[in-house]
Amino acid sequence: MRTLMGDADPSVRPLTVGLQALTHRSYDRWVMPLIRTHWPALVSEPFGLKLRLASCNLYGSAPYTVLLCAPDRPLFFQVVSRIGNALPLPLPGLARLGQGALEMVGRLPGYDPIHRRIILVAAFIATIDHCFDHLMEEPPAERGRRVSQLIDGHWQPTTEPLRLARALRDEMGRDLGVHERQPFADAMNTLHIWVDSEVAALEGTEDPTGLGHRLAGIEGAIDGLLVAVRRYTGDEARAWMVDVSLFVQMLDDWIDLEGDLESGLRTPVAQGLWTYEDIAEAWRRTVRGLEALVRSAGLMSPHYVDLLRETYILMLREVVEGMADRSAD
Repeated sequence: MRTLMGDADPSVRPLTVGLQALTHRSYDRWVMPLIRTHWPALVSEPFGLKLRLASCNLYGSAPYTVLLCAPDRPLFFQVVSRIGNALPLPLPGLARLGQGALEMVGRLPGYDPIHRRIILVAAFIATIDHCFDHLMEEPPAERGRRVSQLIDGHWQPTTEPLRLARALRDEMGRDLGVHERQPFADAMNTLHIWVDSEVAALEGTEDPTGLGHRLAGIEGAIDGLLVAVRRYTGDEARAWMVDVSLFVQMLDDWIDLEGDLESGLRTPVAQGLWTYEDIAEAWRRTVRGLEALVRSAGLMSPHYVDLLRETYILMLREVVEGMADRSAD
């Protein structure tokens, strides 16, 4: 996988540092208070690190990447991207410019609703998935029924992990803007499809698509992450984020192959449906897709395209390393 993805240009690291500083700041501001209230022991448990990494370094970073090349970017992102596109700076200079811009946007109160929605949705995705897979002992159908009720706001669980999931669900749906209401409703509907898919997977039902019941979860997560920025983006951005999430899922199954075979899990990799060649093509498709997104937004300068591509590669390389040492497991 390291050979496939190649070495990213290390000079773009300031931009990744700025992006992760922004998401971690949001996490401390809006997620940590809910953890302290509903699941305080989480801060000293292994999942506490996984939740932070998944929320900030994986899920939470994608919407900001989209905002840097969205067709109708918010004003601040318009200014920053146009400057980056126009100035013939080398990558280190552009990366430092981007880092400073992200530091600034993280402190502009007018953008707080976007930051807040993104990080709460990201944390909810990671938390509810962990609860469903590892912390609920009911039969699959009953597990699905309860999680569906939680998604709808009709179940108030008593265990700390699920209480946190419910609190995240309530907070991420609070104070929705006019432009967020329909995307939020659509995302919650997709989550119900995800629940049904998870139940089907646990019950051993074959997925006729060959995706191991993965697609609904991927689409639900992406639709949720896009709630705060959907008015600025098009279907091309959603398709790219789905492709990235699918690649990460394929990669995770590839890395987990031996363990899945030992436990009898019938993942698409274990069944031979996702080969190394499939994963390699999925990776290349995400890189091409990001380049196409940048250019379709009118940001045509090679140095700006290079900046976002190399930043993406560097961040995904870090995800791979986290999977390899299981800190992002």
